[in-house]
Parts: sequence; structure tokens; C-alpha cells
Amino acid sequence: MTSRQDPKKPAKHAACRGDHGRCFLLLLLVLLCCTSCFPRTRTAAWVIRHDVDSVQKIDDICTAAKQAGFDELLVQVRGRADAFYQSEIAPWPESLADVPEGFDPLAEILARCAPLPVHAWLNVYYLWGDTTPPKNPAHPGSPEQPWILRDEEGRSLTSYSEFDKKRNWLEGVYADPASPEYRKLFAEVVRELVSHYPVSGIHLDFIRYPGPSFGGSGALGREYAREMGIDPRLLPDHLTRDDVFDWLHGRQSPADRVLTMAALYWKEMLAAQVSELLGDVRRTIKKYGGDDIKLSAAVFPDPGQAYLENGQDWRTWATDEELDALYPMAYFGKSQRVGAQLREVAVGQAPGSPVRIWAGLGAYIKDSRQIADEAQIARNNGYNGIALFSLGHLLHGSEAISAYTEVSRGLIYFSSDQFIPL
Repeated sequence: MTSRQDPKKPAKHAACRGDHGRCFLLLLLVLLCCTSCFPRTRTAAWVIRHDVDSVQKIDDICTAAKQAGFDELLVQVRGRADAFYQSEIAPWPESLADVPEGFDPLAEILARCAPLPVHAWLNVYYLWGDTTPPKNPAHPGSPEQPWILRDEEGRSLTSYSEFDKKRNWLEGVYADPASPEYRKLFAEVVRELVSHYPVSGIHLDFIRYPGPSFGGSGALGREYAREMGIDPRLLPDHLTRDDVFDWLHGRQSPADRVLTMAALYWKEMLAAQVSELLGDVRRTIKKYGGDDIKLSAAVFPDPGQAYLENGQDWRTWATDEELDALYPMAYFGKSQRVGAQLREVAVGQAPGSPVRIWAGLGAYIKDSRQIADEAQIARNNGYNGIALFSLGHLLHGSEAISAYTEVSRGLIYFSSDQFIPL
């Protein structure tokens, strides 16, 4: 017996019969209702020191951040071992020598950007960028300071020319991460900052060695030589993942196996110096700022390279919950390259970890469509937020800043050459 439809009831799916466009819109509406149930992807932006060196610039930055809907800001207040705030420890920036007396960039930012959370972004080991030394002889980057990093020939980085810097892929003068005096100084900088300003977090950048060819000529290298009976400068500088895996699986000759083991021990000694400073900072924040102030770090996205080349053992930092958030800086290349980096970071994240992961994306060199692709990869891999570098670049760019924040949250759907706000 064939069933007959009740004439009082409409035909099932009648709205979609013969009208695929209406069907698509209904499906899209359902999807929108479902996605609204999930937590919204948070957005942040880095703000460089040159964009907060006047009251007008700060007002522009804060207005733009609020209008674009950012959830928090990472504001650079220590760029070259100086202080874009009132400090009795760190020197006043040379770039602000002519500003009106009493100007306090950080205080202005906190007041004008409220209620947006502001994280104080501090460059850790990077002290100075010019070949001409600082005018202030007490500046941490001055040649006379005891913590200035030296190369493997024992040459101070303060003596480097522009050619030397480019040849060694150096930004400028670094402090030696193995210097206990510098660790103490930096902890004091953090103590003063969290004691006097209501920042939401401390955000660390350049928390690393500048490269694999540094550290061997100092006190740490001499300590290693005493322990191991070999100068670390004689060890291979560049270890690759293949080298490590070949060592682990016994695929090296006995001589190469010994050299690789010795080199790995040296790499661990270097990384331990960087991690020790991170621990000092965390304890300082807890003691003087309280549990509400978060600690985060901008890191290289490749964990193996970060550890082997720069002593930046951020995978262990996350595993041991030594900080609250990580910002892997996946700025460069096409979406395929960025996506591979973001996925590798996500795979290593322990399930249920309280450490938040923010995808650091290079909005300063990419349009909103490119950022949309990369942000989608980050969301698909469980990232907690998207951080864009940098707000100042976007403020003066050709696209609306809101286009970047909307695609970062997944609030715009791209189709062919059009976009649909979701």
C-alpha cells in the first residue's frame, strides 16, 4: 500500500525543491547558527615602539584597536634595553630625547586603550641596533658592560660593523644569556614594571641567542671545556634534525656519534641559560605582580631550529607550564609554509594544556585574503587566538584593519572574487 501525504502538512524540504540557491542560503544559515555556539577566536596585535612615541600616535593606535575589535595589545615598551615608561633602572630612549617633559608612553597607552588588556612587550637580550654606541655610557648596550655577548673569536658584538652584522645575520648587540649579572638586571626591570604599572601581561621577545655561533668564548664555554675536556667552539655549529635522528638511531660512525653527543650537551647548556632567565621572570611576576599578570613569549615556529640554533627551548617551556602563552611567529612565505609551521606547533601541544597558543601572522607583508587562509589553518588546529604584526602597519595600510580582524576570527567567507560577511 502506498502512503499518501497529509494535505494539511507541507511537503518535506519543499523550500528547497527546484531552488538550489535558497537551499544553499538555508544551509549557510544553519552553519552560522552552529558556529555561533563555539568560542570566538581572539585577536591581538603587536604595537612597535615607533607607534607610541607621541600622544597623538597613541590615541590613533588605541582608537584603531577598539574600532577593529582587537581583544588585546602587545605594546613594545623595551626596544633597545630602554624604557618607554618612567623608570629608575632602564634608560630613557634616545628617540624620545625631544618629547615634552613628563611624557609617559605606557601610562598613556593604559589610559587611552582601556579597557583593552595591554601586555608590556620587552626585548630581552637584544640591546642595541646601531654601530654607533649609545650616548648614555650606563646603557646596557654600551661596550663597557660586562654582559655583552662575544662571538667565537672573542670579539664583542659592540665592535661589529654593518657588514659584520649582515654576514652573521645579526640584528645588533646582544647580552650574553649566560651572564648572571644581566639576568639579575632584567628581573629588576620586570619587578619595577609590574610594581608600578597595571599591565595585563609581560610579553618577551628576543629571548634567545642570536645564532649557533655564539657563547663558546665566554664563561659558559670555559665551564664546558673543564667538564668535557673539549673547547665547544671545535664542535659542529649546525645540527639538523637528521643529525639528531641519525644519532638517536645509531646510524652514525663512532666518531660522529661522540661529536654529536658532545654538541647536543653544549646545546642543552646554552638553552638552560635562556630558560633560567624565563624562570627568574616568572618568579618575579608572581612575587611582585600577582597571578593576574600573564607571561608570554614570541618564539620561532620551528621548535627544533629554535632549540638547536638559538637555545630557545619553548617546547619544554610549554610542557613544564613555565609561561601562560606562546606566540610562534609564522610570518613569512606562502600559506603552505605557514600552515606547515602552525601544524607542527599544534601537534606538539599537550592535550588540555593551560598554555595558550596564538598564531603570530605577518599582516604587515600580506593582504587580508592571505591572512584569512593562514588564520583558518590556525583555527582548524586548535589555536586560541590570532596575533597580527603589526597594528601600526595596518593603520597605514590600504585595507581596513577590520578586514584583518574579521578574517582572523573567521567572520568573512571568501568565494571567488567576492567576500561574504558571516
